[in-house]
Amino acid sequence: MRKSLLVPVLFVFGCAGSTSGSGAPGDVGSDEMPLSSYDSVFKGAPSNDSLPVIDLKADQIAAKSTELIALQSPVRNQAHRGVCTIFSTTALMEHLYIKAGMANPDFSEQYLQWSVKKQLGAFSDSEGSDNQDNVAALAQFGGVEESVWAYNPNQWGPSDDADCNPDGTETQSLPTKCWTQGEPPAAAATATKYKLPSGSYLRTTSIKDHITNDKTAVVLGIDFFYQAWNHGLSTLPISQDDLKMGIVRMPNADDVRESHKQRAGHGILIVGWDDSVEFPAIDKDGKPVKDAQGNPVMQKGFYIFKNSWGTSRFGLNNPNGAGYGYIQYKYVEKYGSAYTTTVPTLDNGGGGGGPTTCDYKCSDYGYSPNECYQGWQCDTAGACLSYTGCTR
Repeated sequence: MRKSLLVPVLFVFGCAGSTSGSGAPGDVGSDEMPLSSYDSVFKGAPSNDSLPVIDLKADQIAAKSTELIALQSPVRNQAHRGVCTIFSTTALMEHLYIKAGMANPDFSEQYLQWSVKKQLGAFSDSEGSDNQDNVAALAQFGGVEESVWAYNPNQWGPSDDADCNPDGTETQSLPTKCWTQGEPPAAAATATKYKLPSGSYLRTTSIKDHITNDKTAVVLGIDFFYQAWNHGLSTLPISQDDLKMGIVRMPNADDVRESHKQRAGHGILIVGWDDSVEFPAIDKDGKPVKDAQGNPVMQKGFYIFKNSWGTSRFGLNNPNGAGYGYIQYKYVEKYGSAYTTTVPTLDNGGGGGGPTTCDYKCSDYGYSPNECYQGWQCDTAGACLSYTGCTR
């Protein structure tokens, strides 16, 4: 079970700053909507044009898809740390384990943050990460349940370790322990490790095709535009009502220019879409854009996504559930990087344990030399499922 996140409101992490654009002061501080660095979110991501096209016929794709919403774990809250892709990847993992038949999966973001930096060796001296490396860490090393290492909503500072003095930016170079908050508890060493299959990038214009074919959600790294998200660090006017609906429009040119002065990235989970949803485009002053006849110009067609900013403000009034949002198709297609993996196979316990690790002598399976290899997957009866590492 997760503990409630009782966090002080004066911490400001993610993208530093505490103003609220043209909203009331303090309404939407960056500490409540933390982000990651753009470079970490998009590290190694290929261009969309270089990825293969999934080409379903138009009549094969529904105008609305909400079936995956019922296959999601509760919306989590990353609170004051810029670890959005850790949360988006964990949300994907929990969704896939629900698809596999596990009841109420709740995996440790704290452990995944450590695993990516310490075991995988990615982003070892900075706070952020990317969905690809997160999935790679889970595929190679696995994760543990939240109860093994519960998430700490606050960054480590000098009171936690003298070497840790964060300045509020994810690109600041500090020792790994500052970003992982030390080493896992002793119980993590023997805890069940839950893995994901290896993943791959997906062309953003093929997200609907993937969900239609595979019936699984898509994790997304996104270039962040502050006015489009109604974020407190926007230098342009924002809307509290739109924030509470979780509306994320295609950004206007002024928002793109202003946002790239303090460029950031974010991670979300795409769980569906609705072709009929529409909202008026807005200009740099937060006013509806109108055509030559004086009619509002509408942005029509939005993906449904699960966010990681809790349920008390962003998406509070979203019809798909508190903490969910709508993001315009063109925004995702132009400014996103999509990543997917497949449903894991549960063990013979029927959804209770997931893959475990075990030690075997290679000679027990006709291999040599006669030594023990750790980390093989095995089923609940103790039969080894992988002989990787043994040589003839």
